[in-house]
Amino acid sequence: MKQNNLSRLDRLFKAKSVVFIGGKDVFTPINEIKRRGFNGNIWVINPNRSKLLGYKCYKTVQELPDPPDAAFLAVPAANVIQVITDLNKKNCGGVVCYSAGFKEIGIKGKKLEKRLVLAAGQMPIIGPNCYGLINYIDNLALWPFAHGGYSPGWGAAIITQSGMLSSDITMTQRSIPLSYMVSLGNQAVLGMEHLIRYFSEKNSVTALGIHVEGINDIEEFCSAAIYALKLGKPIVMFKTGKSKIGKRLTESHTGSLSGDNEAFSALCKKLGIIEVDDAVQFLETLKFMSICGPVKSKRILGFTCSGGGATMLADYAESIKLEFPNFSRKAKAELNKLLPSIATVSNPLDYTTPIWGVSDKTLPVFSKSLELNKADTAIIVQDFPSEGLDESEKYYWNDSLSFIKAASEYNIPKVVCSTFPENINKKIRQKLIRNGSAPMQGIKETLLAVRSAYEYYIKRKSKNPISKISRSIEFKESIFLNEYAGKESLKKKDISAPDSVKIQEPIESKAFKNISFPVVLKYSSPHLLHKTELGAVRTNIKSIKELNLEFQNMKKLIEKAEAFESTGVYFCEEMADAPIAELFLSFRSDPVFGKVMVVGMGGIYTEIFNDTKTLILPVSRQELLYHLTELKGYEIILGYRNKIKVNKNKLVNNLFNLIDFFSDETNECVSLEINPLFVYENSVKIIDCVMEKKVS
Repeated sequence: MKQNNLSRLDRLFKAKSVVFIGGKDVFTPINEIKRRGFNGNIWVINPNRSKLLGYKCYKTVQELPDPPDAAFLAVPAANVIQVITDLNKKNCGGVVCYSAGFKEIGIKGKKLEKRLVLAAGQMPIIGPNCYGLINYIDNLALWPFAHGGYSPGWGAAIITQSGMLSSDITMTQRSIPLSYMVSLGNQAVLGMEHLIRYFSEKNSVTALGIHVEGINDIEEFCSAAIYALKLGKPIVMFKTGKSKIGKRLTESHTGSLSGDNEAFSALCKKLGIIEVDDAVQFLETLKFMSICGPVKSKRILGFTCSGGGATMLADYAESIKLEFPNFSRKAKAELNKLLPSIATVSNPLDYTTPIWGVSDKTLPVFSKSLELNKADTAIIVQDFPSEGLDESEKYYWNDSLSFIKAASEYNIPKVVCSTFPENINKKIRQKLIRNGSAPMQGIKETLLAVRSAYEYYIKRKSKNPISKISRSIEFKESIFLNEYAGKESLKKKDISAPDSVKIQEPIESKAFKNISFPVVLKYSSPHLLHKTELGAVRTNIKSIKELNLEFQNMKKLIEKAEAFESTGVYFCEEMADAPIAELFLSFRSDPVFGKVMVVGMGGIYTEIFNDTKTLILPVSRQELLYHLTELKGYEIILGYRNKIKVNKNKLVNNLFNLIDFFSDETNECVSLEINPLFVYENSVKIIDCVMEKKVS
């Protein structure tokens, strides 16, 4: 479906007339649209019945009194194409195709789905093999099963590639404000990227939640995500199909592209998409973003009526690099005047049970704390009593209301968080939302949502807005260069590597007039990945005599292992000084994600430490530096234990020289792996590399 036809979607999503086509599978959908309060025309097509649930049955689409705004289609796959053709001719506004049996079943289904797309023309279709849509704002449901969901007249629009997950979400006891729910199925006509654009323009939509198994059109998806970011509509994504089994199930379920996990996550970061790891975190983060929106800093002010609650907040916050800044000495003195003598002023603040539930006492404490602390998010931990134990509920509510009143003066996110998810009941959750507070369920989930909201804020205010994702030029053939040839290609672009010389027998001193001992002797060929294990590297060679001896020994090892190739080369290079740090760099041209870069701590333990970050090119200096700081080994670069620290700006400059080399298509570089890259105070040096180039 073309982006410029998205205006047609209003007719489908705000339908005033709906036709249901099918037999037993339309009973529940008809009851659901009525239960939701739909006031428009309902028609039914079934050639074998005269009436269905009290509605007259038409035999064909042509017999309908008027063109329907929407159709719910639940007929065998073999009959779908003809019905779609008839609906298109009748000028139907759009279709929810519940029918399955298309590309998810294999080659036969793919052919049938192509015919469906042709039959649809410009008519929007959700599905096939989907649950459909729920419009909570206008009370429209084209949905095959009983459903729940809470909407205060605004909220998140959720788009999923799993029908059952979308149905389960509507049944959750979390009071996430909803505006729309869509189960996409196979996305034959209407894709996720179309709905991201469509919902981003809706004032009633506060955030977008997307469940992704795979992406059909990566470029359109990126374009839609960039559009949502520009409009300030946060996207929270839950991706499944990351495991080997999950990928296989994804392919059989929707037939969509699952993609490389690390690259996909890197793409999300680049696009400002908040990625979460599980379904619960998906809903809690989406709830937070819908009610509270972005967070301006990592600074949080926490309140509890328990030392245990305060400790739990502080412990988890520290593990994910959120901050509970303490009060100054002067501020502590002021707060001590308002608190019971048993209280200790800290952040998070345990305001203690003597004043619990007494608004006249707690409101001044909350107000003064917020005034003195200047945090950008406020959280109070409240576990409300279970049903039937209502005598104490008013005290919890008093503190919650006092907290909300105090925090409202500072226009910052106000979170009432329970330690255990079930300890805020439906009545309380909805009252909190009406009072402008997010009822968050679980300390871990709450703090992760705050961190995500802060990262989104940073992306939104970035001075390097995203305009596109780099694509790679296609090529048919490529070759790998040996290490010597790869380094020579880089040196021509003023990228630093040790001075080197090829070994010619007999080895003579005059060949070494431009390099100094000690040297490293290497044998390199395009397919020799681990030189050290083969004995193809000799270090700290201090003379010509020693070099001759080491060379003869190496030759014997290489020949014995039958590792010598015609494209291989023996060479010497100056031995580099010990670095401050070693980095691993990898660049590749990915058919899905374009140009991809991986950076991490390097050396012989790269695979063991697995300390890497993946980035999608192009990348800004700010992004690159941020990813470097996220490495566990970044402390080494900073000058661990009073050692010399690296000049970060010069390091980034040197890394960009390599990025520019790889990105410049005239260099014909398909992939490049550097391990290690020696990092010094003001410079870098390539110690080993593997380069792949296009064949001209």
